[in-house]
Amino acid sequence: MKKTSFQFLSLAAILVLTTSISSCKKDSTEDPNPTPVDEPTPAATYDNGVFITCEGAFVGGTGTLSFYNRGTSATSNDIFKTVNGVVLGNLVQSMEIYNGKGYIVVNNADKIEVVNSSTIASDGKISGLSSPRYFLGIDANKGYVSQWGASGANKGVRVINLATKSLGALIPTTASPEKMAKAGNFVYVASSGYENDSVITIINSSTDAVVKTLTVGINPNSVTLDKNGKIWVLCGGKSDSLGVVAGKLVRINTSSNTIEASFNFPNTMDRPQNLTCNKAKDYLYYLSNYSGEINSFSITASSVIPSSIINRGFYSFAIDPADDIIYATSPGNFVGNGYVLRYNAVATFIDSFQVGIIPGGFCFK
Repeated sequence: MKKTSFQFLSLAAILVLTTSISSCKKDSTEDPNPTPVDEPTPAATYDNGVFITCEGAFVGGTGTLSFYNRGTSATSNDIFKTVNGVVLGNLVQSMEIYNGKGYIVVNNADKIEVVNSSTIASDGKISGLSSPRYFLGIDANKGYVSQWGASGANKGVRVINLATKSLGALIPTTASPEKMAKAGNFVYVASSGYENDSVITIINSSTDAVVKTLTVGINPNSVTLDKNGKIWVLCGGKSDSLGVVAGKLVRINTSSNTIEASFNFPNTMDRPQNLTCNKAKDYLYYLSNYSGEINSFSITASSVIPSSIINRGFYSFAIDPADDIIYATSPGNFVGNGYVLRYNAVATFIDSFQVGIIPGGFCFK
């Protein structure tokens, strides 16, 4: 028994010693003063808000991109440079989101910066354009860009291969094509002609062929689609040494591609621009280039009797399709940072926030 007890005690001692050694080895590998490991900082996301394109100073400046968060009411400025480490360039004209990507049109730099619309991380750029103005997504593979062309040459709508970010055919239009709207298979392009043109170009987006042109009023500068599938064209009119022409509002039947209604503005000084519509697409809104006030009227109105809803001098505006909040811009002295002012659907002031230099466009997400 003694021998057995001794063997048992010896084995127990060995196990305790082994465990002790093992424990000592484990302890010897631990750093008593470990270096803190930084947790990765989640990338900023821009998924619930409004992008504001800021043109930037006309001479020697660069445009910027701001973001207003609907949930937190926080504003982030110059986010393209913050994320990508480079400036956007001169001057930022507009932005559109299509299939998860943001297309930021930079007019004087003759390019479009393509970004991930959630992170604003660069996804490349489309170069070789000529005074581009606005982007319109057509399908998974194709987009359109209106461009003025250098000194009017190469004006028209440039077809873009979205996969390769390369340029395709140039669809001819009249001078200074601006905003575009798509109804079914047709794309309607307003060409202001530096306030001397009066043509809407209609393109078959499947073939990229011009199927028709319509003469509307002088200086068609913007187009929008209403709830009935009708295209509305806002013509700004003009006032120069050759005379004064009042603005005009034109409605196009998209089934026949014909003008079915036309309304003259009563005030020749109004110079309307920036046509848009509300969430329900049953009211139209525009900006008076003369007074800067925002006006509205119903799509069922039998004449244009503008109703001023915000009597203040704005540079640009847009209506959030999510909640009908009105976003309007004040560029201040056109040198320092500008402001965005928000109003609810009945034009009651909500708040304002500072953005970059000359805020001129909005892109809602």
